[in-house]
Amino acid sequence: MAEALLANKVVCAIERVDYSCQKVQKSDDEVAKAVIEVVGLFGVSTQWAAVYRVLVDFCGWDSDFSRFCHRMNRLLKDVRLERPCNYQAIQKPIAANRIMGKDFQDWKNYQAPKGDRVFTRQMFIARKLLKLLSINA
Repeated sequence: MAEALLANKVVCAIERVDYSCQKVQKSDDEVAKAVIEVVGLFGVSTQWAAVYRVLVDFCGWDSDFSRFCHRMNRLLKDVRLERPCNYQAIQKPIAANRIMGKDFQDWKNYQAPKGDRVFTRQMFIARKLLKLLSINA
């Protein structure tokens, strides 16, 4: 029993290390510059979900929608955005499409149904942001 508990603790520690190694360090300035550029490409405000996915999965941003938006809005406080970051802009597409709530690695393997413009738009923004942040995914 004690060996099983110890083995479980070791496995959990290894999983945490592996997961944290997937994160990259990006300064607020780097993130702000890249986000400002991709927000200019938004066709709809719900494309904030793609920005959320990238920053949570790769840069260690908080996954709580409200805290994510608060951080983003503080970061971009001096920028006038046509489509500002808000809870609904992230929550709506994630609630509407199951794949949107999964991590980016699942997005890469997802085959969107023909004519699915929603996921295609999200993936376009996510890939553009990854490129601007020099993240290989």
